[in-house]
Amino acid sequence: KVIPLSPRTLKKSTAKKRVTLKWSAVKRATGYQVFRSTKKKSGYKKVADIRGKSYTDKKVKSRKTYYYKVRVYTKVKGKKVYGDYSKIIRAKTN
Repeated sequence: KVIPLSPRTLKKSTAKKRVTLKWSAVKRATGYQVFRSTKKKSGYKKVADIRGKSYTDKKVKSRKTYYYKVRVYTKVKGKKVYGDYSKIIRAKTN
């Protein structure tokens, strides 16, 4: 099995009710999963399963802090194989 790496260079930008995440592509990635929480160490829930290298979260509130992590996956014989989670990134909306 080929286990994909985690996305590197995770960057963020914030606005009033929006957080945009961008990361570098991972070779052979089928897609990426984005997880969000309001606590750094727990409570993460998947908010997106996408193919691109960026995600804009519009379901956030103003003046609140959120934490995100991303993991890559690839399909091997029809099954998803997941990579490690990216580093956690903190984002405070305006």
